[in-house]
Amino acid sequence: MQVTQEQIAALLKLQTIDSECARLNKQLDELPQKMAILDVRHKKAALAEKRRTIVGMHKDTQTQLAHAEGEDADLARKSKVAQDLIDTAGGDYRSITLHSKELSGYQKRRDTLVDEIAGYKEKLAQMEKLEGEIDTIEVSLCAKEEKLIAEYRAKGGEILARVNQFKPERDRMVAFVNDSKLLATYERIAKAKGGVALSALNENACTVCRTTFDHSRVLGLRAESPLSVCPSCGRLMVVDKKYRG
Repeated sequence: MQVTQEQIAALLKLQTIDSECARLNKQLDELPQKMAILDVRHKKAALAEKRRTIVGMHKDTQTQLAHAEGEDADLARKSKVAQDLIDTAGGDYRSITLHSKELSGYQKRRDTLVDEIAGYKEKLAQMEKLEGEIDTIEVSLCAKEEKLIAEYRAKGGEILARVNQFKPERDRMVAFVNDSKLLATYERIAKAKGGVALSALNENACTVCRTTFDHSRVLGLRAESPLSVCPSCGRLMVVDKKYRG
């Protein structure tokens, strides 16, 4: 592959810059604040799901309470009517017996409703307490998230500033290479090979993948001097030592 010593030097410098930027970006991804923020957001999501469940249960319980209280009010009205009929029945034993039986049934159901209504009210009180606890936890999580975000922006900002410092030099190296096809090849290999697109031939081996080659293969690589491609790992291979800078 016919390239100049300056182009190879620029590619090597480009790789150094890209490796450093990759290292810094890895630092950015591994900042403890980032994982802590994700953990807080996971907890907030779980809390929101719990709130939705409780709100749904609260609504259902309120409906059940309203139904029970409505039934009790209706039974109270029916009980009054039955009692009035008993009071005005005079000597009508049959009427008194009939309405007394009705009154007893109403009262029996109302006695049951007393416990049901108390149970619904207790359940509502428990859920309202839980909602209050969720509010408190949510406020704490939001405050923690804001603090972590501020820390992440501060630390991450420092790292990104260091990454951006390399941009002018990288642009300068790209201009030195001045070969769109070669640059595209470099970028493609770098992306596929963890950011390391360039290797070199050291005696009879690749300096990156460490694969050794027989004499005929070495001669073939040297015939493509100064730049070839490693037959094993596929990286651009600097063949001539004088081109390594």
